[in-house]
Amino acid sequence: VNEDDFVSAIQVQKPYRADAIDLEIQKDKDHYRVLDLASRGTKASYFHNSLNGYHAAKMQRYNDVFDFYIAKNNLEVLSMLNTKYIIVPGENSQAQIYNNEEANGNAWFIKDFKGVETANEEILALDSLNTKVNAIINTTQFNNVAPFTVDSLATIQLVDYKPNYLKYTSNNSNAGFAVFSENYYAEGWQAYIDGEKVDHIRVNYILRGMDVPIGSHTIEYKFEAQVVKTGSRIAMASSIVLGILIIGGLFWEFKSRRK
Repeated sequence: VNEDDFVSAIQVQKPYRADAIDLEIQKDKDHYRVLDLASRGTKASYFHNSLNGYHAAKMQRYNDVFDFYIAKNNLEVLSMLNTKYIIVPGENSQAQIYNNEEANGNAWFIKDFKGVETANEEILALDSLNTKVNAIINTTQFNNVAPFTVDSLATIQLVDYKPNYLKYTSNNSNAGFAVFSENYYAEGWQAYIDGEKVDHIRVNYILRGMDVPIGSHTIEYKFEAQVVKTGSRIAMASSIVLGILIIGGLFWEFKSRRK
């Protein structure tokens, strides 16, 4: 072991240095995603909400969409995933930014569904889907496929974002159906409209969708996995038992010394 086997602390704490492109993208304070085609590794994930990256535990459906469409630069799917910036290789190894003005945003209202019956049909249908106006729904799991009237003035906006909490405001002169550019994960994420728990479904193979009533509403997604709640209760109970045992042991030792 010698000096060559070690790195400075600052290299560990800050493994990447932001370049001009990273700084330019970070000027945009909205919530969006970035696809980096110019560099390898984890640099994009360090500075941005990145589409690509690596983790040993993969979400299978998202991995399917990555292999089918993201890795092939399918712009419609990238827009569905709210990919606002794409970093591409340029001349003389200088990366450049492509601003995807067609990105769908964080959520949007659709007009109609395309019903399919299998997972294979779901993912293949993405190749020809206009994601801004239509959504794919598996009719074997969800049978509400009625079309909707979309007011051109209808809005739905993300107003608060945390890893375990999402908050939107919506306004629509008609009852509608909203698609959210977030991964569907039923084992934890719960949906609420104006504080009341409601159902949401999977659309477009990986995304979330929800019926939204007429008028103005607050929509929230909260990560409330039962396994987390159970684990917290077990940990608390274990801590209490351990505390009682320690206090009991100290009391017993004190009492024994007095004898």
